[in-house]
Parts: sequence; C-alpha cells; structure tokens
Amino acid sequence: MDSQQVELVGRAALETRLIRLGFEIAHPQRDKGVDLIVFLDEPAKPFAALPIQMKASSGTAFGVWRKYEKMTGLVLVYIWYASTSPRFFLMSYKEAAALIPARQKRTKSWNKPPRQKPGWSWPKTPRQIATKLDSYENRWDWLTDRLKLSRIIAAPK
Repeated sequence: MDSQQVELVGRAALETRLIRLGFEIAHPQRDKGVDLIVFLDEPAKPFAALPIQMKASSGTAFGVWRKYEKMTGLVLVYIWYASTSPRFFLMSYKEAAALIPARQKRTKSWNKPPRQKPGWSWPKTPRQIATKLDSYENRWDWLTDRLKLSRIIAAPK
C-alpha cells in the first residue's frame, strides 16, 4: 500500500472506532491541519467539539511537527499498523512534544523556519519512545473527558 492508501485505511479504522465508542465525527471541507472533528451528541448539553490530526502508519512511525503547536485543543492520534491490526495513541501536542528527546530539539530539523515544516519524526519509533507511548494507547476516556471539559469552558455564563 502507498502512503495515501495507508492514511485512508487508518482514517477509516479511526472513524469506525470512534463511532463504535459513541462519538460523532465531522469532516472539515479543507485541510488546514485538522483531519476530523469529534463531538458527543448530547442535545440537552452545550455543544463541544475537538479537532483531530491523525497520522497513520503501516508500521510504528511517530513524529511531531511544530505547525500544530498553536492549535488550541488539537488531539493528535497516531495509528500504527493501520492496514492490519490498528493501534491508536491519543495525546495533546504538548504530550507528544514532550516525548521528543532534548537532543532532537536542538537539531536543525526541529528548529527550521515554519515554511520548511520544522519537527522530528522516526519511520520506526525507537524502543524507549515506544515504551512511553504505551500509556497513550486507547485513551478514549481521556478524549471524552477533554470533550466534557471543553464544554464547561465554552459554556455561556
């Protein structure tokens, strides 16, 4: 499969999982860093939604790109083994960036000008990073909590 096919299969796997867990999803019309919008369908409560940026891989790729740094409320979802047995890792940008070792944050790749897409990635995640990622796997309750928190923050006073 090429990378576009892996992304399509990963997106389908993520959407299926979200729907099965009771989330609703919407698709932005343009790609401006948000792949999906997730929300809960609770009509008696204030509407709240969160943007999702997903990264699908047929293996164990992991990376953090600085262009997402300033996107408020963004949920990063990394999907490993998207085309076989998908594994889902959910986190905030801050949590993802904290996994990048300090030595990588001193590189030209991390510190490039914005137009050159600064960030860091591994096509195969090193064991020490993969071990840390385990705590972010299948954080569906965390996603629900973030949605509920965003509802409280956004509620009219």
